[in-house]
Amino acid sequence: EREAQTAAPAAGSSAPPGQDPSALIGCAPPRAPLRSSRRSRPFPCRQPSHSRSAPPTSSAPTQPPSPPAASPPSPSSAPRASRFATPRMAVGDAGKECVSEVGRFAGYFVDEADGAIPIDAIAASDFESWFEAQDAATQSWVAAVGFAPTAADSGKTLLIPGGAGISKVLLIVGDSGGYGTMYSFSTLPSALPKKIGTYKLSSLGGATADEAALGYALGCYSFDRYKSKGKGGEGPDKPRLASVVWPEGADRAHVTATAEATFLVRDLVSTPAEDMGPSALQAAAEALGELHGAKVSTIEGDSLLKENYPQVHAVGRAADPKHAPRLIEMRWGAGGGGKKVALVGKGVCFDTGGLDIKPAAAMGKMK
Repeated sequence: EREAQTAAPAAGSSAPPGQDPSALIGCAPPRAPLRSSRRSRPFPCRQPSHSRSAPPTSSAPTQPPSPPAASPPSPSSAPRASRFATPRMAVGDAGKECVSEVGRFAGYFVDEADGAIPIDAIAASDFESWFEAQDAATQSWVAAVGFAPTAADSGKTLLIPGGAGISKVLLIVGDSGGYGTMYSFSTLPSALPKKIGTYKLSSLGGATADEAALGYALGCYSFDRYKSKGKGGEGPDKPRLASVVWPEGADRAHVTATAEATFLVRDLVSTPAEDMGPSALQAAAEALGELHGAKVSTIEGDSLLKENYPQVHAVGRAADPKHAPRLIEMRWGAGGGGKKVALVGKGVCFDTGGLDIKPAAAMGKMK
């Protein structure tokens, strides 16, 4: 191809004098043909199907090739509807929803219930003494299913039948792999049949009432904002999980506040970056401040430079204006001369793609 182009460099072209015709089609002038030696021969080259042919030698003007006839799109190339049922949220809506839904576990706790099914929470080391104290029917069932817990079976449950349903539930309490006895109770919400009735802890297996209640509350967590709710969805008449009586002696205010804070953080982390940008995080802070009587102020965009926050500005200044970097300050408390406590954190709103300057494991930990 190069030899042919060199042999007829300007035949049939309309290039101005002194200009190589190859410049008209956006390519560099052809190089000199490769020379072969006695010891080596040039490798045979096959003309690619998509490469250009040599310039025509005729002086008649060439006609551009006619475009191919348009063919109707095949069914496989037709655009398909999105498989996601939930459309993209408006800016800030995700942050407000995270705050408004933090107490969604509260409906699974009741003050009291007649005929509640007992939950015997015991340590694995106390299983033998518990077994010996049971009636013959319970012992036969436990032996038949081969239930023999060890210290590694923290959170393991056993439903014991009786009458027309369940007579009791056995829960093994342990350190949950070093995370504490609280998480032994987090397996209960998904393990208890919700249509049987309400449940009540008859023992705590060495845990405190607060740990048992908080563990159950955290076990109620799920992130399903982007999932279809189906017909009817979840509501007061269609609970997703079983209900339990508040453990006796539990500090309800402490358990509720801790569970709500955990739900909020989990929702903020689980919301994809498309819907949880800086503006959505600001909306969450403002909604949280309004809920608890705190004052929230924000320094946004180029105002960060005026207030001497150049590094915060530099990190996110290339973002879309609606996702501009910002510093969010929340003030809460009565004041009056008391000591001030400042908590400084970094709210990271980012897509896990793009420039990856950290190891993959560090990126996962940061997310």
